[in-house]
Order: sequence, then structure tokens, then C-alpha cells
Amino acid sequence: MRGRGPRGTLAPPPLRRTMNLARASGLLFAVELVNTALGFFGTVYFARELGATALGVFFLFEATLYTMATVVDFGLRGAVEKRISAGDDPARMFGAALALKLVLIAVVSTVVLAAREPLAAYIGVDLALELVAVVAVFELSMLAVHVLHGELRVAQTAVLHFLRSLTFVVVAVSLLRLDYGVRALVYGLLVSYGLLLVTATLRLETPLAMPGRRHLRSLYDYAKFNGIWGLGGHVYNWMDVIVIGLFLSQAAVGAYELAWRLTTTAIMFSTVFARALFPQLSAFEADGATERLSALVSDSLTTSLLLILPSVVGIALLSRELLGVIFGPEYVIAAGAFVILIVEKVPQAANLVLDKGIQAFDKPKYGAIATVVSLSMNVALNLALVPRLGLEGAALATLISVVVNTAILAYYFRRLLPVRFPVDDIAWCSLAALVMGGAIVAVTRVLVVDTPLGLIAVVAVSAAVYGAGVLASPSLREKVLGGMRSAMG
Repeated sequence: MRGRGPRGTLAPPPLRRTMNLARASGLLFAVELVNTALGFFGTVYFARELGATALGVFFLFEATLYTMATVVDFGLRGAVEKRISAGDDPARMFGAALALKLVLIAVVSTVVLAAREPLAAYIGVDLALELVAVVAVFELSMLAVHVLHGELRVAQTAVLHFLRSLTFVVVAVSLLRLDYGVRALVYGLLVSYGLLLVTATLRLETPLAMPGRRHLRSLYDYAKFNGIWGLGGHVYNWMDVIVIGLFLSQAAVGAYELAWRLTTTAIMFSTVFARALFPQLSAFEADGATERLSALVSDSLTTSLLLILPSVVGIALLSRELLGVIFGPEYVIAAGAFVILIVEKVPQAANLVLDKGIQAFDKPKYGAIATVVSLSMNVALNLALVPRLGLEGAALATLISVVVNTAILAYYFRRLLPVRFPVDDIAWCSLAALVMGGAIVAVTRVLVVDTPLGLIAVVAVSAAVYGAGVLASPSLREKVLGGMRSAMG
């Protein structure tokens, strides 16, 4: 209970838990940057070693894996993170989540084995046993990671994610050299998530305790909406690949997914920042610190969009060069989809912040409503557009559904908390990105971008121009440099 001040007035509650958000997100971003570089060079190697068709087989395995994992989780990870970060009987909440998770893993594994032949026909290789094993270790490892997030120890998970990424690449490359083919990447996933499960579990401070009915009910009450929310995230990430696998070739799957993964590097910082943002937003909401919460969300919108805007301009001008030089000419078929997918990351960057804000208010129902609308739209548009427009149709379906989802989240969030949209900062970043685009056009008139060295030179010039433009704004300069000092201090 909150104490009372003089004359019976409610005393302002002390802030129970805070974390250095800049340091947490900065450390996560640094590690994620290393992870991305590691994954990037690994993907380049896999793309050139396996070719688009075999790589498409692996991407279809991943799409199936994360579909199964979404069913197994159905909101439990987010629910346990929310309950633990709010200090609601953490040990028993952890025990309830683990019990529910094990039951769901058993059910989904039975379904996968029963559907072994159809799955093999869809993916292209019989990987049912491997699928069951990876689903189990993936879900249990992610549960442990989310418990760490709930303990406000987000930064400590950074090294764990790095070790997982490193293990995946090392195992996959080693097995590829031993002629394991696409199974090399599958076994790399299995070993790397197994390692993440062990290392994350060893770091947990929250003990396991026998749950009661209240704890199971509490998780269910949150997860029943959060699960729909999570299903929407899965549809956003994988529905286009699933539908491309139904209507087009495995080579088309490989090219499209590589384009998608390049765009995810652009939104990497936004994603990592949102991951670090949620526990702090949740703690502020639990403490009633609405003014601090509102200011944090407003600043977070600027932070989330900071690196996306120049990426849109750069990829719009260099899409064919990026795919062709990095991965090879067989992947250039996805150049048009590549441009649409990077435009989609603009509303997605804002979506990440709004999503975490609504979760912090313990209002997963609002996210579920947005998800049901955009999920239905995503599925319908993919089925309608992919057969007609190919890869560009899949990208358009994703873009339209994300815009709708973000608009709905923004509407509901403003009902919970008034937040000022940082118009001036976003306008300045957009102007700096356009100036950077002019520099790219000027450089490419005298430099042919057909080698890795030429591509690196153009990217370096672009980064320097955009960085100078952003720092020319006093407001942005204060935020960027202040964030850097906080992250290092």
C-alpha cells in the first residue's frame, strides 16, 4: 500500500526500480551491432555457399519453426516479464509460466510429428524431428531471457545473445564444410539456442516456486490478449515468406528473405531500444510516474526513427547494388521488394515504441485489437497480391498492414497518455536524410558501385553526411551526445 502524507493526503510513491536506459540500450545495441555483423557475414557466406534455392529451404524451416513457437508461447513470455517487472510474486509466476510452457511444447510437438509428410513437402526436406527439438530449446531459452528482462537486467542478456549468434555461425559454417548442406544451419540453431538456455538459466535470480491457481490465472489474463499480439508479430515477420513458399519458388523465398533481413539491420537499434525500454516503462507505470513515462515515450520516438530515415533514402537509391554486390546477381530479383520493405520500417519504428508503451499500461487488449485488424489484412493482402505482383506484392501487404496497426496503436495510446510527437526533430532528420541522398547521387556519378570496396565507400560518405546533418541541430545534438555520455557513464 502507498503511504499517506500530512493531513491524509496521498504521499507520492517513491520510484522503486530504475535502470540506466541509455546504458542498457547502448550495450544491447553494441552487442547487437556485433551480432548483426557476425550474422551478416555468415548470411553472405551461406547465400553464396548454398545458393538461393537451398537457402530458401532453410528460411521455410525457420518460418515453420517460429510459427510453432508462436503457438507454444502465445503471450506467456510477455506475461511473465510484465508480472516479474511489476514485482508480483516473481517465483510463483516463473513456475506457472514454465508449467504452461512445457504442456504447450508437448502438444505442439505431437502435432508436428503427426504432420511430418506435409511439412516435408512444404519445406523441401524432412526436418520434423529437428523442428521439435529446436522449438523446445528456443521456447525455454526465450522464457529464461524474458525472466531476466523482468528482473530489469536487460543489459546482461546482451552477451548471451552474442554467444548464441557466434555459436550458430561457427557450428553452421563448420558443418557446411563437412557437406551437411541445409541441415548445417538447422543444427546450428539447435546448438546455439541450447547454449542460450543454459547460460540464461544460470544467471537467473528469480527462483522457481510451485504456482497456485491465482498465478496461472494472472498469466492467462495477460497472455490471452498478448498472445494475439504475439501472433500479429509472427504474421508480420513470416506471413509473406510462408505465402511466397506456397505460390513462388524456394529461390524467390531466399532472395526475398535476404532483402528483408537487410532491412532489419536498419531497424536494429530501434528494436534493441524498445527491448530495453519496456521494463523501465512498466516500472514507471507501476509507480504512477506518468509525466516521466510521457517524456520517455516522446524522446523514444525520435530515437527509434533516427537511423531509419537515412536508410530509406539510401536503399531507395542503391537497392540493386546492395543485393547484387553483397549476395550475388541471383538475389537482385528482390530489389523492388527491398525498397518497399525499408519504407515499411518507418511506421514500424514508431510501432515498436507504442507497442511497449501499451504493454507497460497492462492493456494488451488494445494491442490485440490492432493485431486482429492488421493480421487479417496482412493474410488477405498476401494471398491476393503475391500471385499477382510476386515479391513486390508480399512487401506491399506488409507495408499496408503495419501502417494500419501503427495507426490503431497510436489512437489507443493517446487515450492512455498524452504524448507530444517530436515533429521538429523528425523533420530535421528527414532533411538530413535528403541531403545525404543528394550526396549519394553525386558520388555514384563518378564512382561505379559494382564492388564491395565501392559500396563501402558510398555508405561511409552517406553516414558522414547524415551524421553531420543530425548534429547540426542543437536539440538532436544534445540528445545524441547526452545519450552517448549516459551510455558510457
